[in-house]
Amino acid sequence: MKYPPIFITATNTDIGKTYSTCKLIQELGSRGLRVGVFKPIETGVIDEPLDGKLLLEVAQKTNPTLKEFTLSDIVPIQFKLPASPYVAKGKENIDIKALHVSFEKIAKISDIVLIEGAGGLMVPVEKDFYMYNFIKEFDAKTLLITHGNLGCINDTLLNLEFLKSLHVDYTWCVNIKDNFEHFQEVTYPFYQEKFEEVLFLQKDLEKIVNNLLL
Repeated sequence: MKYPPIFITATNTDIGKTYSTCKLIQELGSRGLRVGVFKPIETGVIDEPLDGKLLLEVAQKTNPTLKEFTLSDIVPIQFKLPASPYVAKGKENIDIKALHVSFEKIAKISDIVLIEGAGGLMVPVEKDFYMYNFIKEFDAKTLLITHGNLGCINDTLLNLEFLKSLHVDYTWCVNIKDNFEHFQEVTYPFYQEKFEEVLFLQKDLEKIVNNLLL
């Protein structure tokens, strides 16, 4: 059975997109699905795209056909400068149609494809094309990863409101890297009042995946 792709994004950079995507790969793979991975653009690439490399290595364990794919297949656009794609690309133009071709090659040998964004939803790719545009480009469901540090309420609410305005199918969860006690004290009371349910990557992975597969 084929499932719609899932676009993994976050409230900002270094929130845990790649870590979360790897967890999703493992959970989906444990259910017998052939998982494909795709990171359209990665910046800050010196010798090889490190995020893309990790994604490919983890996904190959669930989808042996991916062993025939290279890092350039998984991460077709790579830039050296660790900046937004718009800045990192310099005067180059990003070929969105070519990204569709790369995606389709992966989709053909996969039951589901996980697409990892770069940075957050409003990261510019071109002057009038942002990271969030990939959601509709690939007709994907969305998983928003939020952090648990001070300031996460503002970051989370802004991103959720933006996703609502896009009228896309999304799920969100919190990635607590450390100090869960601090999160419980300064943030969780509001979340409990505001939301019917708060999902945590570390303990609710099965339910997060269930929501994304609906």
